Amino acid sequence: AGNGGVPASATGRPGADGVLFLSIQEAFNPTRVVMTLVQPDGSTASMCGNGARVVARWAHDRTGDREFMIDTQAGTRHASVNADATAATIEMGEPTFDPARVPVDRDEPLIDESVAGLTVTAVYTGVPHAVAFVDGGRDDPEGIDAIDLESVAPPVRHADVFPAGANVNLAAVVDAGAGDDPAVIDQRTFERGVEGETQSCGTGAVAIVAVARRLGLIDGASAVTRPPGGELSITVPDDGHATLTGAVAHEFSGTLPADPR
Repeated sequence: AGNGGVPASATGRPGADGVLFLSIQEAFNPTRVVMTLVQPDGSTASMCGNGARVVARWAHDRTGDREFMIDTQAGTRHASVNADATAATIEMGEPTFDPARVPVDRDEPLIDESVAGLTVTAVYTGVPHAVAFVDGGRDDPEGIDAIDLESVAPPVRHADVFPAGANVNLAAVVDAGAGDDPAVIDQRTFERGVEGETQSCGTGAVAIVAVARRLGLIDGASAVTRPPGGELSITVPDDGHATLTGAVAHEFSGTLPADPR
């Protein structure tokens, strides 16, 4: 999920990539928000990084608070909104390559191996991800955007090695980073449950940076990923929780019937 407000013309699909059901519990300090994401196929996703950013801004608009604990199916995540409420940072947990956690149907981690014709690494960032690094960023006419993701992703997403399925990411390192300068990585993600490419995926961005570090493709723990929907800032430290930071903005408000049919 991650582009709930992106118009159909940008994705080729009507409607949103998911619906967030939320409740605020102000008796806690920081304020807690319970978050459930229902996807277009009717399934729930245990974690949605971009959704959690939206939740933080939504909760800030209603409480004035800037710090929150967001309860997701993947665990409780700390969230903060910056001073002018134009960006939010989410604690994303610790990425893991543990085959039992991803899960993958094998005893060893799946690292840089061919699955259904795509060389991928499997990682869990709240939901399962398969990450494939390709040559050429978005500025390369034969790079990441030249790949037909809607064709290459489904065989990986449904591969037997992923018993719970997987989100499928393409990534291209544009700048490996150096010193205090973060790496820059172009990103595309085919999301399980949406069953198509989305404009942005926060758990996918964290997965990409975690894999880039594991494969030695970037220098340092921080990177900017560039999905079509806008830049995300990711930190994946050697130990401890990864973080996801990105812009948040109110687009519109409205009311829908409980049964939109």
